[in-house]
Amino acid sequence: MSDSQKPNYRRVLIVDDNKLNLDMLSEFTDLLGHEVFRAENGKVGLELARSHSPDIILLDIDMPVMNGLEMLEALRADKQLVHIPVIMISGSDRMDNIVRSLELGATDFLAKPFNPAVLKARLLSSFERKDLRDRERELLLSLEESYADLSAAEKSKDALTHMIVHDLGNPLSVITMNTEMLQMVSATGAVSPEALGERLGYITTASDSMGTMIQSILDVSKFESGQMSVTPERVNVPEFFLGLSAHYQGVALERGITIKVDTSECDGSVMIDRTLLERILANLITNAFKYATTASHIVLGASRAHGVVSFWVQDDGEGIPKEASDRIFDKYYQIESRSAGGTRAGVGLGLAFCKMASKAMGGDIKVHSANPHGTRFHLSLPSKPTI
Repeated sequence: MSDSQKPNYRRVLIVDDNKLNLDMLSEFTDLLGHEVFRAENGKVGLELARSHSPDIILLDIDMPVMNGLEMLEALRADKQLVHIPVIMISGSDRMDNIVRSLELGATDFLAKPFNPAVLKARLLSSFERKDLRDRERELLLSLEESYADLSAAEKSKDALTHMIVHDLGNPLSVITMNTEMLQMVSATGAVSPEALGERLGYITTASDSMGTMIQSILDVSKFESGQMSVTPERVNVPEFFLGLSAHYQGVALERGITIKVDTSECDGSVMIDRTLLERILANLITNAFKYATTASHIVLGASRAHGVVSFWVQDDGEGIPKEASDRIFDKYYQIESRSAGGTRAGVGLGLAFCKMASKAMGGDIKVHSANPHGTRFHLSLPSKPTI
């Protein structure tokens, strides 16, 4: 066992201009099993204290260049050294030196010639006090860190609450505005079927958006608490994708976007949680619509090979910045859309849900982007045989 691994091993700095005293103190301290550093004046002692961080300092008062009181004052002014215990040693019993030493923060005082038993007891007592102070400092640091974390979490919670309220307020404003307009128009008795359908369409889209945000918050909470269950069932992949694409054809036509389906490499059925898969792909498709431009394409695809079934959603929109790729699945993380003038959409939980849901089903999801154009989200799940 090395000296540094011994249970009672300490680093002791001895500062004394008298070579005989320095030798005696060093020899005795070494016999106690501690590492000794020596200095013949306060200036050298201060340099050693800064370079070796001793556990205790035995410090003579009367020395040339820099005396013990001056060194002690410098130690107590240094944030890195202020906590080191210092035992003052002097051949003089002048009360003013003792009082000044204690005023400057000395731990103890030892008169020359020293008694070995007394010195040993003083060292052990100082070590115990240092250990206690070190534990108190660690506890204080831990409390300060915990308080800082709590404060940061509280600020994050406030920011999140503000963001959710703001983002829910947008579709709510659409619903309110269109409802009021319908009321105003209906009061005149001149509501055309086209106008009614248009306003109801806006209201439906906005309410769906609110529902998606709220459901995402609830789902993420369920995953984190372990309350979200996975229920595999037989799913015919081509039929599933045809139904999924049909659901979004109306929005696609309205925005001039083409939806394509490619299941040529995944014919037949798989055992999978249909609801979670549908929710994942719905989030990915919605995400593709957010950043897609007119006359662009969204491709929904699936393949199966080597016991793995893969699903993907690909678009040729603006792409994902490289610096965002590693964070895109984090909760509440959002990318500002360049095509939408730097606006955000949603509360940043859709992709976090996708990541959690894919892991719950034993798979994983990744993103590949050819920034500044094109993004492909790729979901890989174990391919279980159908019943």
